[in-house]
Amino acid sequence: MINGMFNALSGLKNSAQKLQKSATNLQSSFEFEKKINIVGEAKPEQSELIGTDSISIDISKEVVTQITAKATFTANAKVVAIADQIIGTALDIKS
Repeated sequence: MINGMFNALSGLKNSAQKLQKSATNLQSSFEFEKKINIVGEAKPEQSELIGTDSISIDISKEVVTQITAKATFTANAKVVAIADQIIGTALDIKS
């Protein structure tokens, strides 16, 4: 029982970290796009902020990552809630 709770809590942490990383990637890609004109040229006032390396972030991949991380987080949260109910029931029976 305790191992299941520990695994679920570890899963919650990992899912939260994946969501945070994906959100950071998306934010950085949108900030990069703000610095580019529709034509693809740097805006004159911000040309020094853009390096020669382009940021290549696949938005669809990040969305899929966020959806799966959310589903994993939800599943692990349910495991924690059920384990809490089981422990509560066991304590109620014991007393």
